[in-house]
Amino acid sequence: MISEPLVVSPIYIVVVASTVLAVLWGIIFKDMLEYQVAVWRESAQRSTSIPYKTPNLITAYLGMTLFISLSVSSSLAVFFPVYWIAGLMGLIVVIPTALLIWVQLGSMLNLLATKGYESIDIDTLFVDKSAEKVPNPTVSKS
Repeated sequence: MISEPLVVSPIYIVVVASTVLAVLWGIIFKDMLEYQVAVWRESAQRSTSIPYKTPNLITAYLGMTLFISLSVSSSLAVFFPVYWIAGLMGLIVVIPTALLIWVQLGSMLNLLATKGYESIDIDTLFVDKSAEKVPNPTVSKS
């Protein structure tokens, strides 16, 4: 006879559901932010800042932050038997990080608006121009 129940514990359902919803809210936020940048780029009169503090973007970011904190808190609740301690620890981790990311997003968008895409392109930031001209010596010509 099976000694363990076949029903999944409710905390695991909360972990999975909140993680899925956090990812979905993140995709919504990303798409809305990309739209704001595209509208700014296509406008005839470019301003010195990209409007990212719109109610829709703030709502999407807050929704994503809420579900991330719920996901982290419920994941910690798996290991801590006291749920309010896990919730408090999750909020301590997520809320300051979300605030710092929001401030950094504003700085990046202002940098994009004033100095262009080259200023935020980290793929070409550390590329050595002389290395592109030299052929790869490890490749044999056969």
